Formats: sequence, structure tokens, C-alpha cells
Amino acid sequence: MTYPIENFTLIFGAMKCGTTSLFNYLAEHPQIAPCKVKEPNFFTHEKSWNKGLDYYRTLWDYDPAVHTTAMEASVNYSKIPRLPNAAERIAKTALESGVNFKLIYIIRNPIDRVISHCTHDLEEQWSVRYNHPMVHGIPYPAIEISKYAMQINEYYQRFPSQNVLLLNADNLKHNPNQVLKQVCEFLEVDADFAFPNLSKQHNSSKGKPITNKAWPMIDKYLASPVISYLPSSMRGRTMRTVRSWFSTGKVHQKFELSEDQRQFILDELRSDICELSLKYDVDISQWNLIE
Repeated sequence: MTYPIENFTLIFGAMKCGTTSLFNYLAEHPQIAPCKVKEPNFFTHEKSWNKGLDYYRTLWDYDPAVHTTAMEASVNYSKIPRLPNAAERIAKTALESGVNFKLIYIIRNPIDRVISHCTHDLEEQWSVRYNHPMVHGIPYPAIEISKYAMQINEYYQRFPSQNVLLLNADNLKHNPNQVLKQVCEFLEVDADFAFPNLSKQHNSSKGKPITNKAWPMIDKYLASPVISYLPSSMRGRTMRTVRSWFSTGKVHQKFELSEDQRQFILDELRSDICELSLKYDVDISQWNLIE
């Protein structure tokens, strides 16, 4: 039976900022119902979006007698302008249906995030798959996604500030108990719950297989379409197995930026970083990027 879920929690922080870790931690909370698929991308994938809210609700095993909120984590919700404006669609859904959304956006030192993005690109071959423009040897979407103020502006324009929570990935990594207590208070669930697996690292690129040039086409036209028909519990394991067949090695070290590349990224992000500090009171001093 599908219950009419009225409260949703969306984690949409920039990729490689700890969204997977936060999702997996919170999934252990008894009052939080995790989505059957961590990244349903409902608000950015046209095929899913066109199915409507009733379909969206089927993505959870939700018991209103137990759960307070239904949670998912889709990093594609913060990828404007390359993907549809998720903030606009989420606001439209809230307005037309009356459901409530709590929004969590995770940020990270943008230089570190770009490095992780480029390292992960070695594994997934995004730049090849989607023909991303390369600037100074860097896929430009890696920079766009790191414009945190630009991305989060779309949400603050449409939702009350008390429904949006900004988190720092470094704080989640080094002080997970403190951050999770803050998140639980934000979500109005038991903030004294003891999360059992806080030492586990999630979604690290190191050690993952580097796929060959054939993988993007294989994935797009064969692997992903076929695997999508499998039960959600089998998809991740099956995809990892199939991807390994097209591996040319493993990721052993992070992508390295030259000094020129680093300076180019900083020049591109400078105004956005300043806006993040001035408009949203984010402490950027810990990043040591702008004097």
C-alpha cells in the first residue's frame, strides 16, 4: 500500500560533497524513510517527472505510524544550467499538492571538490559520455557545480529559509555526531538517536575501476537500460560488476591540478565564493582560497 507522504527531505548537495555519507547515516534513523533508490532524480529526469507525484510516493516503503519524513539524495538537483531547474519543479509540487519539503545542501572546499570531480570522471568517463566542454583541461561542469551560491539561490528564492539547511562536508567528516544532531533537529526527528556506523567512508573514488572509452556508450544504450529493470537492491551491485568488465585499471591517486588550472578555477569561482560568504554567512576562511 502506498501512503500519501506529505513530508519529504531532499539532500541535493554538490556531488563529491558527502551526500552519500549523509544519506546512509540518516537512513539508519527509525523516523526517516530512505528512498529505495538513493538518487531517483525525479525532479530532473523527464521520464520520471512526467509520471507525477503519485509515482514519486511509490519510491518509499513509508509507514506514517513510524516515519516522519521520506528522504532521498539526488545531486542532479544542483546542476543548473545543464539540467532542468529542480528548485522550480519542487516548488511547483509543493504549491500544487501542499506537501512539505525540507532541503539540505552540502558544500565543500570548491578546489577539493573539483579535484574529486575530475578524479571520479576518470572512472565514469562523464566528459566523454556527455561531450562536456573542456577548459584548461578541466570539464567545465565541474566548475559550474562548484558555484554553490548560484545553485542555492534557486532554492532560497522559492522556499522559506527555515526549510533550507546548509552543511559543510568537512564538518560532517570530522564531527558527524554534531552535524547529525543538527540535521535531526532541522528535520524534527529524535536528535538523541545514536547513529551506529559513523566511521564508514562512502563513495570514495580511490580504488574504483577506470572504465575504457567504450563504457559511456555501453552504459547509455545497454547497461543502464537493462539494469533499470532489476530490483533496486540488485542494481548497484550489478552495475559495479558490469562496469568492471570494461575496466582498464583502478584509480590510485587523485587528479592533480596545475597552478594555472587552480588559478583559473579560483578566478571563475571568486564572485560566487564571496556571495556565499556575504549572502549566506558561510565561513569561507577555512578554505584559505581568498585573501
